[in-house]
Amino acid sequence: MKKTLLVLIAITLISAISIVLFSYLTGSPSYPKSVVQTTIHSKILNEDREIIIHLPRYYDKNKDYPVIYVLDGSSQDKHIANKFDILSTAGYIPETIVVGLPNVSGKGRQRDYTPPYMRMDIDEKNSPLGKADYFLSFMEKELFPYIEKNYSVSKIRLLAGNSRGGLLVIYSLLYKPDLFAGRFCFSPALWRDDNLIVKKTSDFLAENQNLNSFLYLSIGGEENDKMKSGYTEMIETLNHEQNKQLVWHSDITKNADHQNNAEISASIAIRKWFDFLKATE
Repeated sequence: MKKTLLVLIAITLISAISIVLFSYLTGSPSYPKSVVQTTIHSKILNEDREIIIHLPRYYDKNKDYPVIYVLDGSSQDKHIANKFDILSTAGYIPETIVVGLPNVSGKGRQRDYTPPYMRMDIDEKNSPLGKADYFLSFMEKELFPYIEKNYSVSKIRLLAGNSRGGLLVIYSLLYKPDLFAGRFCFSPALWRDDNLIVKKTSDFLAENQNLNSFLYLSIGGEENDKMKSGYTEMIETLNHEQNKQLVWHSDITKNADHQNNAEISASIAIRKWFDFLKATE
């Protein structure tokens, strides 16, 4: 166990250093030639959406690969793709396609990642409600078919989100639990609207006992009290409900803050997911 943790820590450090050096030497954002950057038009969102597709190092059209969709693409997808590459090359996990989803704008991010029963901007009295349901519909009906048509993928879909993206990850579990087989939730903004998403989660888990899904949550030990309070209440809720079909893990990342928690804890999240995958095979 200690050896595995040391390996994961070493991978995280190597990943962080390589990303920094790559960005410094080449300028950011930039990607190697193996990464496909393209745009698809969404009728549901009525806009063009950029997607960034990181194929495995030894991508083979005759193999089927899991796919992880990463919110805040161009910000979060690089380090997650790098970790999947390192861990799969080392034989710890299966090769996986990583799809980054960049935001169209700051307002667009608020719109896409906020549940429809929560205000996009809590500082605006008349702020419109979020449209995360529309965004998930775009993913299900337009993005998934595009990826599945053009690449060799398995039925395993994962979703990763950071901060408000983590809020969307939790909402996706409540709204469409079968849409993803696993979810990574880093530094989630669960505090919004007086921890409303936590209350929604409690109600959902009490009524749904057959999820058969995986959830990983983490928060930095140096994050602010507001972030920690929502996170702590969510963990208490997950412990209280004891939904046996939902396999979940949580970590408080020592010496991490809101800016780097996802990058530090992602390696552990990925390995925890693979342990779940092996147990369900």
